[in-house]
Amino acid sequence: MRNALLLAIVGLATVSLLACGDASSSTGIQRSRAPKAIPADGDDVDHDPSDVDETTDPGNPNATTPPPAPSTPGTAAGELGVTLSSATPAADLGTTTEITVTVEPKAGFTGAAALTVTGLPTGATGVFTPASVTLATTPVTAKLVVTVPFSATPSAAGTGTAIVVKAASGAISATANANFKVNPKVTFTIPVNADALRAAGGVRYVDTWAGPTFGTQPAALNTQAGNGIVFVVKNNDSVPHVVHGSNGFAHGSTAVLNGVAGILPGTVDPLNRTLNVGANASGYLHEGANTTSMSFRVSVVASP
Repeated sequence: MRNALLLAIVGLATVSLLACGDASSSTGIQRSRAPKAIPADGDDVDHDPSDVDETTDPGNPNATTPPPAPSTPGTAAGELGVTLSSATPAADLGTTTEITVTVEPKAGFTGAAALTVTGLPTGATGVFTPASVTLATTPVTAKLVVTVPFSATPSAAGTGTAIVVKAASGAISATANANFKVNPKVTFTIPVNADALRAAGGVRYVDTWAGPTFGTQPAALNTQAGNGIVFVVKNNDSVPHVVHGSNGFAHGSTAVLNGVAGILPGTVDPLNRTLNVGANASGYLHEGANTTSMSFRVSVVASP
């Protein structure tokens, strides 16, 4: 059994993951092993932009558009009122989002009020900090952090999931409504010291998927037909990198800008990469003559 350092899919920060042993699956985010599972170069080894797998990707507008507003704001009690910092919150796959909840005492009400949320998308979880607020004469705020796993199904265009945030003190309660959206979007992050992590693996193509993110049996991402998942590549390393991809995962630019080629440190690749239902893409980081690299495979299937 050996450990291999991973190139992690993350949303807001770089995460280093560890994988152990062999795992195989016909779908999902999978690990490539040397020397047999080197991702294909595509039809054009010179990466001609006219190549079928490297055409301009228009993206999916649903990856960034907000959900519709709820039809009603919620219900107020004579003693309590609840408002949210956003009635149309959204989060990308594999990320968290924070909603500020304000609870206002009315008619001289004092005491504790417990906070709950219902209706979150399947697989998403919500945690309040604090879970109960103590009210006196002024409004009090709490934070609701919603975590959306990679396994969640993105919201269809023009839709959101109705959620209800409730503050209750005994028989007294008030609610606030929101429509929560899961964006069809994933941020794919090149980790700090990627070359050193790759070299430490001691293999030609380092295993780059599994571990805590997707488990030892990686699962496919899922979405609806026509609601492709947009992949954003961010370089958190201190040196530029070029991402090679095929089967729908567009090859990164090799054009020289300011003396370097590839994604500059701390920046996001401007290319859109949208994978629709049925996609089974793969790729790797260019490293010199491509004799060593970090590789990946991504599969997208129809949501159940």
